[in-house]
Amino acid sequence: MKTILEILKRKWAEYLLEILVIIIGILGAFVLNNWSEVRKEKAIEQNYLSRLYADLQNDREILTFSKDLTEIRMSQINLLIDAIQNPDLSSEKPKQIIESIEKVTWLSYLPLSRIVYNELLNSGKMSLIQSEELRKQLAIYSAEIDHWEIILNNKVSQKEFANATAGLLSIEILTAIENSESTDPLKSSHNLDIEIAPNEVKRIIQELSSNSDAVKWFPQIYHYHVLAAKVIDELKAQVEFLIEFIEDQLENHNL
Repeated sequence: MKTILEILKRKWAEYLLEILVIIIGILGAFVLNNWSEVRKEKAIEQNYLSRLYADLQNDREILTFSKDLTEIRMSQINLLIDAIQNPDLSSEKPKQIIESIEKVTWLSYLPLSRIVYNELLNSGKMSLIQSEELRKQLAIYSAEIDHWEIILNNKVSQKEFANATAGLLSIEILTAIENSESTDPLKSSHNLDIEIAPNEVKRIIQELSSNSDAVKWFPQIYHYHVLAAKVIDELKAQVEFLIEFIEDQLENHNL
């Protein structure tokens, strides 16, 4: 016959077993839920990384295009200086000279998009990007863009030159320039749908050369495009680094 002590021990053991089963169940549910949340956050992070990657690839294309524009703008300023010094160029490159007068003041640095980065920042979801180094480099890149956009949007020399040359080109010429394939660097200066007599171009250049209020801005405008080219190279190096970094992050996600 079992003693009361034995019965109590058996009941106590059963009670402890039940508690242990409940604890294991709770821990299991917690671990499973935590694992599910981690997977969900990783999926969200991967989505953001993929979108950041696409944004940066777009930035790389814009920067490459902008660099082409800086080279064109600098060549256009040099062409105007050469035309002032050598009037014979008026008959050799009439359309290029005319177009250069208008386009040297056009921007060569184009704005970059930070849609995904700003979304992460403004929504407070930046912490979803697990790599501290990536968050740091993205912040540096964004700050650099802000800094240079302020500086390169300060186009004092271009505005002064445009004011000084107002009326130099006819409305017909300006319309032809606006309607040309001006956004394609490879086609710039070759697609003006207008015929301009060399004598007219020579007259315009002579008037420009005698306009000291306009010519004095050539060095500053040239420097603007030189600076833009340098900034573009620096930003492009950052973009290449970020693209490669994110590629590694995405590969690690897929392992």
